[in-house]
Amino acid sequence: MLKLVLAAAYPLDCRLALGSRAEGNEEIVNLIGRICQVLLCLTLCSTLMAQQPPATPPAGQPPVQSEPPAAKPTAQQPSQPRVQTQAVPSQEPENIENMFSIGLFDWIHTGASTSLHAGSQAVLPPPHEVALPGRPYRAYGLTVTAPMKGSSRLEFSYTTLNVNGHITAPTDLGLFGGTIAQGEPLATAYSLRHLKLSYNFLTYPNPPDAKLRIKTLWEFHYIQLYPSVIATVTAPDQPLTATQSIKLPAVGLGLEYVASRHFRLELRGSGMYIPRHTALGDTEASAVVRVRSVEVFAGAKLLHFKTSSNSDTYISGMVWGPDAGVRWVFR
Repeated sequence: MLKLVLAAAYPLDCRLALGSRAEGNEEIVNLIGRICQVLLCLTLCSTLMAQQPPATPPAGQPPVQSEPPAAKPTAQQPSQPRVQTQAVPSQEPENIENMFSIGLFDWIHTGASTSLHAGSQAVLPPPHEVALPGRPYRAYGLTVTAPMKGSSRLEFSYTTLNVNGHITAPTDLGLFGGTIAQGEPLATAYSLRHLKLSYNFLTYPNPPDAKLRIKTLWEFHYIQLYPSVIATVTAPDQPLTATQSIKLPAVGLGLEYVASRHFRLELRGSGMYIPRHTALGDTEASAVVRVRSVEVFAGAKLLHFKTSSNSDTYISGMVWGPDAGVRWVFR
């Protein structure tokens, strides 16, 4: 029996060795044979168990699900505090177009150079050329601005001034259809009323995102003049006079430097000339300081005018001088 087991479990060489040794020590051979039998049984059992399908649980019992291994708790890192950043408000350039304002100004220490001339309907001689001396007084006015669509605004201004003077007739004169002898003491005067409607259109940049801004001006001017000459000796109660007027559209250009919300510089000029008819030129420059809703401005103004020469006598001249005023701004 031992020989059959050894023949099945070991090759020929092992059997020869065991056979030879069995003759010498039968107990050892018997022990080895028992060990081989046990090893052979274990080998066969493990092979049969591996080939058998897994056992199914009895009916009515749910299959046993293996629980996944519990996850190891991870160490939580301390949360970092959130840093809240405050948004810095963007400082947009001041839009001076978007405002409604009312202002008053005074034309201070104004100078003038005005004279009368012979028109196309004058009867010559005598000549019609005479200067009107004097310094303007009661020169003041008002301004009103209103915002318009887009980056533009509408401005209305009214200016009034008066000039008085005295001269002696340098020659015989013919003025407004009358005559004056040479050497006659004369009292001269004229009044001026100027109404202007101006559409200020922001040309560059638009919208106003820069400090230096360029504007185009589209205006209409109405100037009324009332010159008079009185011969104080021969005809003190018979003034030689005529009401004259200028009605003209005008175009111009304006520059503004808006340094900040509280300070800006303004320069503008406009005009129109029609040959052998009327002419005008209007220029002003000012520095503006704003405190809350009040603006204080100071600068200079110049106004040139000429009435139509299609008359007996027409008037032309220029008025200039510094001005200053205050303006109330409403948003």
